[in-house]
Amino acid sequence: MLKERLRNVPLKPGVYIYKDSEGRVIYVGKAKALRNRMRSYFQSPEKMHPKVRALMARVADFDYIVTTTEVEALILENNLIKSYKPRYNIDLRDDKTYPYLKVTTGEDYPRLVLVREGKDGVSRYFGPYTDVTSLRETIKLLNLVFPLRTCKTLRMGKRPCLNRDIGRCLAPCSGEIKKDEYRQVVDGLLDFMEGNSRELLQQKEEEMKEAAARLEFEKAAHLRDQIESIKKVGEKQKITFENPYNLDVIALSGREREHLVLLFKIRAGTIVAQDTFWLNRAIDEDEAQLMEFFLKYYYADCSDIPAEILLSHLPEGLEVLQSWLQAENGRKVRLRVPQRGDKKSLLDMVVNNAALLWQEKHEKEQKNQAILKQLSQVLNLEVIPQRIECYDISHLGGEETVASMVVFTRGIADRKAYRRFKMKIDQNDDFASLSEALQRRFKRAREGDSSFLPEPDLILIDGGAGQVNAVYRVLQEMQVDIPLFSLAKKNEEIYAPGPAAPLRLSRRDEALQLLQRLRDEAHRFAIEYNRQRRAGKVRASSLDEIEGIGPARKKKLLSHFGSVKAIQQASLEELLQLPGMTRTTAENVYRHYHKR
Repeated sequence: MLKERLRNVPLKPGVYIYKDSEGRVIYVGKAKALRNRMRSYFQSPEKMHPKVRALMARVADFDYIVTTTEVEALILENNLIKSYKPRYNIDLRDDKTYPYLKVTTGEDYPRLVLVREGKDGVSRYFGPYTDVTSLRETIKLLNLVFPLRTCKTLRMGKRPCLNRDIGRCLAPCSGEIKKDEYRQVVDGLLDFMEGNSRELLQQKEEEMKEAAARLEFEKAAHLRDQIESIKKVGEKQKITFENPYNLDVIALSGREREHLVLLFKIRAGTIVAQDTFWLNRAIDEDEAQLMEFFLKYYYADCSDIPAEILLSHLPEGLEVLQSWLQAENGRKVRLRVPQRGDKKSLLDMVVNNAALLWQEKHEKEQKNQAILKQLSQVLNLEVIPQRIECYDISHLGGEETVASMVVFTRGIADRKAYRRFKMKIDQNDDFASLSEALQRRFKRAREGDSSFLPEPDLILIDGGAGQVNAVYRVLQEMQVDIPLFSLAKKNEEIYAPGPAAPLRLSRRDEALQLLQRLRDEAHRFAIEYNRQRRAGKVRASSLDEIEGIGPARKKKLLSHFGSVKAIQQASLEELLQLPGMTRTTAENVYRHYHKR
């Protein structure tokens, strides 16, 4: 039936969409001539690659969308992949292991912060950086040169903090600086981060000479220190080239299923940013197809596309991609693989770095897999556990009882998969709380909640024989057949359900050390959540005890001061500055905390 439908597909550019028996989109592709491209999938199974054969075994229906040009097809394919996230298309994920420097340009008064997060599409990001210690020192130096605010929440009309008094903040909260003047400092920071430090250094040196000529020696000394800080930051952060290149360099490295893409941004002859991505081949894409996919993904809706992009592999559909990039950028964009000269040396450097990063990750994965294999042998498991979940309980005298669920995937903490539970009834009974947490976890999974899928290959409980047997009874009732163990902290003994004696391993055993990391992480995550719950309870009760403080005024107080601790430390005069605050109520608040 599908082959019959194929005869009606036009020989025009467009996008084709394959669906399974339940109507879910499982693959999206583009073609210069739709019918010819789609026909290549409908051939004898023995002639197809195994992954293509697996895809076509699930295809029950297809749709297609005709476009006017190949560029339109390329854009549409990219949008559909982002929307549907089909199973058999190339899987791509950002590497968020390393931190970035973020300038919050979406705010009226931006600030500079260190983050580990997905890009928000509004702020400016620089990095990632591998040396976090040096990065924190870099931030200190940048704050000396560009004294932007550091507070998370800007409250106008507030008394300036200590940073203003020591010259490390322009204090926009006090209204002492106009927005356009503050923006000039922000623009200077962005200009510096993009590699244009020479002009800033010249400006600061001229200001220092002028200050010295006017006998303003304190100001001149301050400018001298700023100049030294700028030079130090430049030394820590940048590699500079003789020519003022403005281009991107992209290298693809890898073997078999997983590939790494390393991108260097070079502006004004300086490496100002590096991005790392991991590509999982969906079927049997070659390097040209992988590079094409990455370029479409990365430069879609990108506001910073240089006129030249150096590549380790030319993409499939080179001319179409260049036309699309030109339309996105508003000017001609050239994609090329340099063969000689400085740019060839530059590309070689990025290629070598990509190869090293891939090799490092590959070796780490091999080591982790060896430890997981050892763990499966020690625990007599039928399969090597790729996903392990560990659970722990935390409470204080039976109050604010919570449970944590941490996940390690292939031996590495998978923090996006962590979950936590607030117990429906506060109780000083770890057995009952663990049972409730596991019941809720597997109930959610069976109801189709994707945040609790896939189910684990191994479950670990923080505790001893009592805990593991209590959870085992729950899993039996729910007909969950997953290996279960507990790890007791006192003697690091491993318990299985039943009356058997615990297993004791050498403290140097890497399989035991993996279980310890899981157990300790679950313990940390549970305690952190319990503290958050108790802190919220304390905030609510301490303010509610004060006469004249209702929900509305409590909200205003917290919004104005930021925390209960700040309210406790506020003077009577500061309390009276709150709009709508009467003297009687302010005195009640002040007396309440200072009496204590």
